[in-house]
Amino acid sequence: MLYTLTVFADRGETLLDDTFESPNDSDAREEGIRRLKEGKFEHKGARVTRAGKLIHFERAYLPKIVPVAGSST
Repeated sequence: MLYTLTVFADRGETLLDDTFESPNDSDAREEGIRRLKEGKFEHKGARVTRAGKLIHFERAYLPKIVPVAGSST
């Protein structure tokens, strides 16, 4: 089966959008986690999907957002 690993930067930009084959969802999840570690994307938002089905979701550790001087937030 074909799986997609997508990794996002803190501000939402796509850092990695890669596909790979795996025999089942469990193995695909493990392979996705291995690739996250290998690419040093462990603390980024990431997901592994197959045909629209979410197999693994990695929550990002977001930095504290500091308001820009002069903004209303």
